[in-house]
Amino acid sequence: MKKISVLLSIIMLLSLVLAACGPSETPAPVEEPVVEEPVVEEPELVVEPEPVEEPEEVEEPEPVEEAPPFEGVTVDFWHVYSDAPGAALQALVDEFNDVNPYGITVNALDQGRYGDVEDKVNAGIQSGDLPDVVMAYTNALADWYSVGFIADLNPYIGDPDYGLTADQLADLYPHLKEAGSTPDGAWIAYPMTQSANVLVYNFTWAEELGFATPPTTSAELKDLVCTAAAENDARGGDFAGTGGIVYFPNATNWLHWLYAFGGNELNEAHDAYDFTSQEAIDTTMFILDLKNEGCAWQTESYPNPEQGQRKALITMSSTAGAPYYAAAFEEENNDDVWGWIAAPGPDGKLAVNAFQQMLGVVPSTPQREMASWLFVKWLTSPEIQARWIVASGYYGTQYSTEALMADYATENPVWASGVELAAIGPSEPQTFPAWSSVRRTLNDFAAELYNATSQAEVEETLARLTQAANDLVEELQ
Repeated sequence: MKKISVLLSIIMLLSLVLAACGPSETPAPVEEPVVEEPVVEEPELVVEPEPVEEPEEVEEPEPVEEAPPFEGVTVDFWHVYSDAPGAALQALVDEFNDVNPYGITVNALDQGRYGDVEDKVNAGIQSGDLPDVVMAYTNALADWYSVGFIADLNPYIGDPDYGLTADQLADLYPHLKEAGSTPDGAWIAYPMTQSANVLVYNFTWAEELGFATPPTTSAELKDLVCTAAAENDARGGDFAGTGGIVYFPNATNWLHWLYAFGGNELNEAHDAYDFTSQEAIDTTMFILDLKNEGCAWQTESYPNPEQGQRKALITMSSTAGAPYYAAAFEEENNDDVWGWIAAPGPDGKLAVNAFQQMLGVVPSTPQREMASWLFVKWLTSPEIQARWIVASGYYGTQYSTEALMADYATENPVWASGVELAAIGPSEPQTFPAWSSVRRTLNDFAAELYNATSQAEVEETLARLTQAANDLVEELQ
C-alpha cells in the first residue's frame, strides 16, 4: 500500500515539474520591421578608347606604265610623191608618229615615179635593202608576191585586236578587195586611193569653136582638135603648131585609146598577151592620123601650162593632176571652164584607164609586219583619206569617205566629175603574169608605134610587142 502511495507521489511531482517548464500561454507573433535595401545605381561604365597610333605615311609606288606594244619598231615607207602632195603626205606621216599609241615610227621616203620604185625594189630583192611598206601598182605587187617579197595581208586584216571590223570591211568598195587579191586568195595590195587617166577638156574654147558638147566618137574628136589646131596656126607666133591634143606615146595613153576602140591586151582565150588585134591596129593608126595632120603634138613637160594658155584644147592626164591644171588656168588669168571627159571610140564607146594606188607590206618579222599594217590602216582610214584627197586630187576607196567629201565635191565640180569616170574603166590586167614587165616594154614600143610611117610597120611592131610580152611570161614562169 505504502509502495503505491510513493508511486503516485512521484507521478504527481513529475507533473508539477513539467507544468513549470512549459509556457503558461502562447505569445502573439511580433512582425519584424522591413528594412529596404538601398538601391545603388551602378555607375555607367565609360570605356576610354585606347589610343590608336597613326600609321606611318607609306609612299605609294608610281604606277608603272606598260610600254606600247610596238615600242621602238621603225617602218620604212617608200612612196612616189614630191612637191606639194609629198609635203602633205609627210605631214600625215608626222602626225601618225605623234599620235599612234603603239610606239611605231614611220620613215617616209620619196622614191620618184612608180617605175623608179619598181627598179629599187627589184634591186633590193637582190641586196636586201627593202622597205616595210611600198606604194606600187597591183601588177608590181603581184610580181613581188610571186617570188615571196610581198606579204599576204589577210592575217592582219582579220586580226581580232588590230584588224578591220565587219563594218569597216563593208565600208570598202566591193571591187577593191578583188582588185588587190591574187587568184589563190592572198590579199596583197591594199587600196590607198583611186584615180583614172582621162582627157582634160576646155569646154569654153570648144564651144567658141562651134562644138556645144564634148565629142562622143573618135571622128568627132578628130574634127574638134583639128579645128583648134587650125585656129592656132592662123594666130601664128608661139601658137603655130599647137591647138589640138597633146599626146605622149606611153603605155598609159596608148592603152587608154585601145580601150576606147574596144580592145585589150589579151587574146580571146585570155591566157596570153596579144597586141595584134584589129582594135590595136586601128588605135595606132588613129593616133598617127592625128599626128600626121598636125592635130596632135607634144610639149617639153607636163602640158597643163599649155592648156591654160589655149595652146592645147585636149590633154591627157591622171585625175590627180587637177591641182596643177587649176593652177595653170589661174596663172594665165584664164576663166575658161575645163574638166574631165572620157576618150570616145569609133562606135561611141567611152573609156578611161582606171588605176588604184595600192600599198603592200614587205615580209619581215610578225611584229614589223603588224606595225606596217597598223600604219596602212591609219593612213587609209576615212578621216585621214579625206584629208589626203584634198591635197592630192585622188578619189576615196570607202563609202564613208565619199560622205565626208560631199561639200568638197560641191565646191570642186571637176573633181566630182571624176568620181563617175573612174567607174567607167576599164583597168589594166594587173594580176596577169608579168604585166609589170610587159607594161614597161609597152612604153618603149609605144614610142616606136608613134614614129611608124605605114600600117605595115604598125602591124610588124605590134607583132614584135606580142612576142616580147609572151617571152616575159615564159621567163617569169
